[in-house]
Amino acid sequence: MDRAPVRNGRGRLSLCTAALVAMVSLPAMAAGAEPWKPCSFNDRTIPCRDSHSSDGTVRIVWKDGKTMTYRLIQEGFPFSTLRDSLGGIWRREVLGQGNAVFTNTANGNRIAVPLRPGG
Repeated sequence: MDRAPVRNGRGRLSLCTAALVAMVSLPAMAAGAEPWKPCSFNDRTIPCRDSHSSDGTVRIVWKDGKTMTYRLIQEGFPFSTLRDSLGGIWRREVLGQGNAVFTNTANGNRIAVPLRPGG
């Protein structure tokens, strides 16, 4: 059964309802506001944001507007193999401090993604 929001005498949402809406909305807003990390592509620093899914998929959003998704092909540690959205094969190495280096096996392109925004 759907109910209209509880409003006070002036047609405004009650304080309780407003607080609930804020609690639900803030995590979603914060997720989109992750700080940029000092990533690099072929040793050229380009800020990026990365996200990881439980199936091993990695998504990198570059500050210049490009986005690429990498799907896990073969899991391993510290090395695993991923395929990008264009079909390229990448070898990911997770370094001791948690930073990751992706190397394209066909052309040698290299992406470095630090674990934390501070590098």
